[in-house]
Amino acid sequence: MFLELITALVLAATPVHTARTPDLPGLDTLVDEHVTTAMAEEKVPGVAVTVVADGRRVLHRGYGWADVERRVPVDPERTRFLIGSETKLFTAQAALQLVDAGRLDLDADVNTYLTTFEIRDTYPGRPVTLRHLLTHTAGFDEDHVLGSGADVRPLGEALAATQPARLRPPGTGVSYNNYGVALAGYLVETVSGMPFEEYVRRNVFEPLGMKDSVIACGGLRGTRAYLLDGTATDVTCADFAASGAGPASTASDMGAYLEAQLELDPRLGAGVAAEMQRRQHTEDPHLPGTGFMWEESPYKGHRMLFKGGDMPGMHTYMFLLPEQGIGIHVMSNGDGTGRHGLDGFELARKIIDRYLADARPPSVTALPGASAEQYEGWYRSSRTSHGSLLKVQALTDSPVHVTATADGAILTTGLRGRQVRWVQFQPGVFQEEGGWDRIAFPEPGQLAISRSTVVFDRIGPLDHPSLHLALLAAALLASLAALLGFPVAAIRAARGRPSPSPAGPGAPRLLAWFAGALIVVFTAGFGSLLTDEARALPLVLEGAPLLTALLVLASLTVPLAAALLACAATAWWRRWWRPAGRIAYTLVALGVTAFAVVAVTYNLAGLSHT
Repeated sequence: MFLELITALVLAATPVHTARTPDLPGLDTLVDEHVTTAMAEEKVPGVAVTVVADGRRVLHRGYGWADVERRVPVDPERTRFLIGSETKLFTAQAALQLVDAGRLDLDADVNTYLTTFEIRDTYPGRPVTLRHLLTHTAGFDEDHVLGSGADVRPLGEALAATQPARLRPPGTGVSYNNYGVALAGYLVETVSGMPFEEYVRRNVFEPLGMKDSVIACGGLRGTRAYLLDGTATDVTCADFAASGAGPASTASDMGAYLEAQLELDPRLGAGVAAEMQRRQHTEDPHLPGTGFMWEESPYKGHRMLFKGGDMPGMHTYMFLLPEQGIGIHVMSNGDGTGRHGLDGFELARKIIDRYLADARPPSVTALPGASAEQYEGWYRSSRTSHGSLLKVQALTDSPVHVTATADGAILTTGLRGRQVRWVQFQPGVFQEEGGWDRIAFPEPGQLAISRSTVVFDRIGPLDHPSLHLALLAAALLASLAALLGFPVAAIRAARGRPSPSPAGPGAPRLLAWFAGALIVVFTAGFGSLLTDEARALPLVLEGAPLLTALLVLASLTVPLAAALLACAATAWWRRWWRPAGRIAYTLVALGVTAFAVVAVTYNLAGLSHT
């Protein structure tokens, strides 16, 4: 079989246990102290941690509460957590098993296997393949809003109904995408002749004895998920279980999966684990990349593979250190102040710092005579949605700014929260000064960075969120002025007091007041959602009436803006009111128009996205 033939080559390319597994004295104390402190600081109710070393579990513990109200403690053997996108590992494994069986081809057009719908031929001659799906390089927009709870649809039906646009030719840029992985799961379902959930149960869970893991919705078994404010959420699943929206597991079962991956266990499929862990895609040979769903996240010279999962109120982290035979898994049932539960990266790095030898960052020589001016500009994550309500997230995401220096180096701001200087040592490839990270510009207008499953695309000044936020601020000020000023003017006129402007038709003023009121109400309501993304996501998934009502208000501003602009033009033509009144009315009309433009830009004006 294909995978069996290349296993030897894979093992050569992916070292496993080439170094002796280090002793881990005091690990239990280190983990206990870190977890209990972080839980208190982050306000995370419950956590489970498993550490595997040298083929056995050296730490396997639960902390805190699975259900705060009922005082049910976390049991690492029985407490189920939502595992989110860690499910993507199972999807990749299932697909590769079928590749090994000759029933799927990594490089065939996925339409070869689809019968009820097909992927649109956006780039003729460049079809989407299974390899693209399993490396997040299919080029799909992240533009779908999922059904949840009782509205969850069968996998094929959901995929057919929500096919996103393709924004780039496949293979030309990594961009984390749930639709693509769900499509890979549907290929498994199609060629195996059984539902995806059933295939995974039989061929992934059962061979490893993972008896407490479920793919289908509704398997959480009592553990509560807690949002940032400490309230519990009942949103536990959505469309696309193959991407992670719904599956649940225990620390014990995920520990078994860790062990199997580290040992390249043939029960995963012949050569499957090695193939999953081998680098399958990178934007540049000098940068880390991705395997089949494993993400390379090196730390201080140690090769570390990562896969995490996020659902509202529940978060998981899985790490492999293949060369040392160490695996770490962290599960938590609270968003915490950082909105991603207890930070598994922080714990993994603390373990590596304690037990693995330090190394120095690689030394590079600056490329003589190099210029970096062609890389200057603002860059935005490729995962920014283009076609759905999710695009509004870009309003609060700061783009990365790149500035060239005279010696061919660059400075970046907005990248991982700090300013960094990067030394150019190959054309278009840069090393962090005094650090480990690297960035590259693999294509014109594209930035790739270490330890990331997205690229960044250059944007122009008109696409910058600061401009759009400024327009929203101006619109809000104009709306508040209309909301307060026009009633005052009407009251003054009713009492016979001098008004700043002579009498004119009342309907245009009433229209302006109404538009201003809509914008103020929308801003207050939607702004509160943006401040708590974890609470907003369940509303998006459920299509909540509150969100729908807010989008109705935003949609109404588009015709209102057109009407107000027409009234403003007529006011100047027919000399309604005094000049000061006409100026005030025009400013309100422009403010409402600015709001409408931003609402359309970010897909807020239109109910088709809810």
